[in-house]
Amino acid sequence: MKKLFSLTIAMLAASAISASAFDPKDLLNGLGGGSSDKSETTDSKSGSGLLDALGGFVNNVTANSKFTVDDLVGSWSYTSPAVSFQSENALKNIGGAGAATAVEGKLEPYYTKLGFNKTTLTVAEDHTFTLKMGVLTLKGTVEKESKESELVFNFNAFGKISLGKVNAHATKSGSTLNLTFDATRMVQILTKVSSVLNSTAVNTLASLLNSYDGIYMGFKLKKDAK
Repeated sequence: MKKLFSLTIAMLAASAISASAFDPKDLLNGLGGGSSDKSETTDSKSGSGLLDALGGFVNNVTANSKFTVDDLVGSWSYTSPAVSFQSENALKNIGGAGAATAVEGKLEPYYTKLGFNKTTLTVAEDHTFTLKMGVLTLKGTVEKESKESELVFNFNAFGKISLGKVNAHATKSGSTLNLTFDATRMVQILTKVSSVLNSTAVNTLASLLNSYDGIYMGFKLKKDAK
């Protein structure tokens, strides 16, 4: 315990000397490295959970909405579900920002059933995009609205069927992109193309999303190496 406390103090002191050299993730790593015992104890499990929570907090703090569509050019691959709430009242009603993580956990099994855990996004230099969500492929154009984090996706399915515009919220941190879409509109789109998806999973997912007001659903994506 003394070793852990000393390590934390030392890292904070280093940050005071050179703020630009301090990365909050370094502090998290320090907090997780206090024991050489390989056996997993209750304390170590609790510490791991704390690190996961703090790690999510750091990622949220460092995420940046100040980017252009040009910064999205390239290929991105799924890492996990993502949820955001664009209504402060809705966020309060479900117990704050931490509840988003719980909702993401509920989405994961349905994403797997629908093949959304294999989602990829490719954005071209002319701002056209291809979003592959399992067997479903959506194409169109993407543009950025006046709000820093707001995007608008003009969707069409199978290269033929116009599905209209869908508002999206995005934040970017390095090579990680959190991209969430207006869930009401996405449910409408998924319902329209349910013939190529697991209709039972679509209906259950729609019911889950409809139980939250102002929810945006989507993906955490990692940029593919060139």
